[in-house]
Amino acid sequence: MNTESQEIIKLDNAYNTTQSTKLGGYFFRKVENFKSTINLEEVPQKAYKSVIALVAACVILLTLTIGFLQTGFYQPAHQFTAAGGNIAMTTDVHHQAILSDYLKTMTSTILQEHPQSIRRKTATFRAITQATLEELDPIRKRFVIMFLQDTKLLQISARKKISLLMGVNLAGVNLQGINFRFNDLQNVNLKNADLRGADLRKTNLNNANLNHSCYNNYTLFDKNFDPVAAGMKEVAQFQMCS
Repeated sequence: MNTESQEIIKLDNAYNTTQSTKLGGYFFRKVENFKSTINLEEVPQKAYKSVIALVAACVILLTLTIGFLQTGFYQPAHQFTAAGGNIAMTTDVHHQAILSDYLKTMTSTILQEHPQSIRRKTATFRAITQATLEELDPIRKRFVIMFLQDTKLLQISARKKISLLMGVNLAGVNLQGINFRFNDLQNVNLKNADLRGADLRKTNLNNANLNHSCYNNYTLFDKNFDPVAAGMKEVAQFQMCS
C-alpha cells in the first residue's frame, strides 16, 4: 500500500510540472478532489491502476486540447487580417474596373455618334450613369461627375430636361468647381459633399439632402436660396471641408 501511495504521489508531482495554463490548473484541482473521495483501503489494487490510467488519459487529452486551442485561436488572427486586406483590395479593384468600363463605354459612344444623336441618347446615358454611380465609392464618383461636365453632358441633359443625376447618392463627394447650373438635382443626397466653388444657380435642389455640405464665397446660389437654412456650412477660402 505504501508503494502504491508513493506512485500516486509521484504522479501528483508530474501533474504539477505540466500545469501551463489556468485551464490545466483547474483540471488538476478537480482531479485532486476526485482522488480525495476514494478510500484507498477499500478500493482493490486493480481499481487503482484503472483510476491512474483514466487520469493519465485525461491529462493527455487535455494537453492535446490546449495545444489545439492555442493553434486554432491565435494563428488564424493573422490570416483574418490578411483576408480583410485582400477583401479591401478586391473591392478597390472592382470599383476601378467599373469606372474604367463606364469611361470607355461613354467615350466610345460620344466619339462615334453625331452630336444630335448624343442628345437623343440622353436617357440612355442617364441609366448608365446612375447604375455606375450606385456601385462606386465617393472618390471615383467625382471622376464620373467631372467626365459629365467636361463632355458637356450635364449641360445637354439640362437643356433636354432629362436629369442625369436626379436621386443619386453623392454623399461625401468632392464636387468643387462643378457647374450644375440648370440641372435637376432633386432628391440627390449631397450630405457632407464639398460644394466649394460649385455653380448651383437655377439648379433644382428640391428635397436634396445638403446637410453638412460645404460651400464658400465662390459657391454660386440663386438670390432667394439660403444655404444655412438648407443645412450647409460655410468654410473660409483656404479651409478644408470636413
